[in-house]
Amino acid sequence: MLIMETSLIEKLEKTRYNLLKWLTIGWAIWFGSIILKDQIKHPFLIGLVSGGWLFGWVIFIVNLVKFLKLKRELNWDPKAKEALNDELHQLNTHKSFFIGYLVVIGVTAVFYGISSFINLPSMLVTGIILYFGVLSALISSLIYNRD
Repeated sequence: MLIMETSLIEKLEKTRYNLLKWLTIGWAIWFGSIILKDQIKHPFLIGLVSGGWLFGWVIFIVNLVKFLKLKRELNWDPKAKEALNDELHQLNTHKSFFIGYLVVIGVTAVFYGISSFINLPSMLVTGIILYFGVLSALISSLIYNRD
């Protein structure tokens, strides 16, 4: 019985890791394309980047739905939920969000310094800060959950 529960937990952890990996890839392509599309002026390149935007959005949304479905299913099984949401996972989540916070502060400081010399569009700066903040939190979650 314990072996079967352990294999189920390992399977769920692997599923969570894979969903997080594809969420990260989808976010990187989708939101990166949004930022890039606003800076491009050539119609062909705008179409190409828009295709990348759609591709990334589909990857992100499909895996987000799968991730939410997994979370809902875990709420039905308290043992699996407790095993997957242990202290180590909570610590890794907090560390990932802290790294995302530090990246947001760091990127903001860099843009603050650059703004002394160059005028930058506020939507571009805000988009880049958001992009790197979320991406760093997702990547650090992948690194911490790799074990």
